[in-house]
Amino acid sequence: MVQPRVIRAGHLALSIVGLIACARAADEPAGLQTIDDPGGGHVVYGPVDQPSPAAAMALVLHLVHTRYGVAPVVGKAFQSRDGREFGAFFNLNARTPVAGLALVFTARGTKPAAAVLFDDAGRFAKTEPVLMRALTAAWRRAAAPDAAAAGAPATAGAVPALTSTRFPDGSGAVDLPAGWRITFASHGAAKIAGPRGEAVLLGNSVGPIYDPADAQVQSRLRYANRANPPILCASGDALRTYLCVLQRGGAAPVFALKKSRPIPARGMAAQAVLIDADLDLHDGRGLLSCELGLSITATSRLGTRTLGINGTCAPQSSAAQEQPTLKAIFDSYRINGQVVAQEFAGDERRSRQAGANARTQANAAHATEDARSAAFQAHLDDIDRSSKSFQNYQLDQTELQDSLHGARGAVPNALADALIKANPDRFQAVAAPDFLKGADF
Repeated sequence: MVQPRVIRAGHLALSIVGLIACARAADEPAGLQTIDDPGGGHVVYGPVDQPSPAAAMALVLHLVHTRYGVAPVVGKAFQSRDGREFGAFFNLNARTPVAGLALVFTARGTKPAAAVLFDDAGRFAKTEPVLMRALTAAWRRAAAPDAAAAGAPATAGAVPALTSTRFPDGSGAVDLPAGWRITFASHGAAKIAGPRGEAVLLGNSVGPIYDPADAQVQSRLRYANRANPPILCASGDALRTYLCVLQRGGAAPVFALKKSRPIPARGMAAQAVLIDADLDLHDGRGLLSCELGLSITATSRLGTRTLGINGTCAPQSSAAQEQPTLKAIFDSYRINGQVVAQEFAGDERRSRQAGANARTQANAAHATEDARSAAFQAHLDDIDRSSKSFQNYQLDQTELQDSLHGARGAVPNALADALIKANPDRFQAVAAPDFLKGADF
């Protein structure tokens, strides 16, 4: 399924809200099927006989309403680039809060189809990609018999046999045709290369990215490692940042943007966009036709951002023919959350150890200097104590401590003597060697 873009959010969302009430009175449509994912979450999908996308969404949202007894609150609506797929996220405050996504698919000559994906709100962000892949696989299985019944001949663009392939680090898996290979995998992300220069990017990220105009970034650049310089890109949206990253080092790549449309930002992303572009990185693969999802995080307190990159590329001459295969690979992507969590935990341990090692080395390097500095400061303090003691002698004063209130200071000798005699447990004279810096001098 193509990624959606935001359109007429208020109008369509209000239409859905108004139609949910009508859907309550309608009979449940026959032919809807349910997928209960073992990892959590549910999908209800199938054909619906409704006059508009809003009515179709309202119908499937009513199923969620019936299940939980609470009407969903619909957010922004969006549609695909070809105007045939519509979607809207929603939430409902049941005993356990629920979040989900309603989708409608329209095509000429066929009845509209709809689907709703939903799960506990606390985990929907993680289970939604899994549910979407399950839905895509179900649609594909449903469409296969129809194509066979129609006697559709096999074409060069047909998807070849796919084999489930585990990432080398065990953090995920993907289904690949013969001749394809995983060139990089870590923390659930992967780069996959095809035999003719194709590429599939799954969960990739670039960062940290620094804004050279940021004052605190400028102050840290003087300490940068020249052998591994930081990524410097002016603050901007995901597309501008991606173009900046492409320009780093080597010959400037060829980049021709064909389409660009916003998509919902998920997770920690602040903004996201889906682009179609022709790209030549001068790496021997020639001009590639790419569909990429780009996302950018907000600037952190340290002045850093992270660019997310997902999508597919194929040689321009064969991109249309290979699109079904690229889509099948991309849709088969799955993550092993347990392994990813272990990898991040290992990163954190190594980071803490590296920090401890750096502190130990720094402490050792500065130990001698610190000792010299401390000795010199102690010498200055002794001079100040002697100076304060001589000052008290000249002014006929005693340094007096009040133990009850934790106060101390210089008072006339006669008053000090009287206070000490009257209450020796509370008042005591302070000798010069015991003068405290910041209190007595």
